[in-house]
Amino acid sequence: MYVDLDMLPGTKIYKLPDDMSLRLGSLSEPLTSCIRAFNRAIRAGGFTWGNTVVIQGSGPIGILAIAAAHEMGAGRVICVGAPERPRLALARRFGAEATVDIEEVKTPAERIARVREIVGGFGADLVMDCSGHPSAGPEGIEFLRDGGTYVEMGQFTDAGAIETSWHRICAKDLTVLGSWAFTANDLPLGVDMLYRTAQKYPWLEMQTLYPFDENGIQRAVADAMAMKTVKSTIVPWPELV
Repeated sequence: MYVDLDMLPGTKIYKLPDDMSLRLGSLSEPLTSCIRAFNRAIRAGGFTWGNTVVIQGSGPIGILAIAAAHEMGAGRVICVGAPERPRLALARRFGAEATVDIEEVKTPAERIARVREIVGGFGADLVMDCSGHPSAGPEGIEFLRDGGTYVEMGQFTDAGAIETSWHRICAKDLTVLGSWAFTANDLPLGVDMLYRTAQKYPWLEMQTLYPFDENGIQRAVADAMAMKTVKSTIVPWPELV
């Protein structure tokens, strides 16, 4: 079916700025998820200007969360993830002052000690899980100072349960927040942040491009699963980029 104009009841559509490429604009959806997660923490009193933030996960959401943290006022940002290339190396270019490679620092106890060594003092003010792995939670709350805030936005698929002690949440006096994607009203925030910082961060270097054919799709998925890319991006036709 072909139509010149299709009405979509109940749907909000936002136009990208005329001088923003569709390739850059495609990052507005995942970036908006990160912005909303930080706004959730702000409204709960768990994130304020100058805070130290630890991001768990160095995939596309983790990398975008680093940029969002800086733009929304974080003083220091540390990233825990893997592999070094391409992911942790890019995390530092997005503003992570330090990274912890889970392939080298292999146990939770070692990673907790390393993060606390980096942040100093009593721990981070806010930890955000962008990894999607259930084991991130029990480890991440130990990165926090007492009274800190843990934001869970990475478990958007059900990866299963993990044994943990809720006593630690109580004993450390933590705020724990979940953040699920974003609303249509949030999306302009992601577009605006991309537009204002188009030259500040290496946004397009997140993306590895693949053609929209059977082989291209298979390679995009396989490379993403093997963490050879930060974000596999399938392009239906070259004019889009």
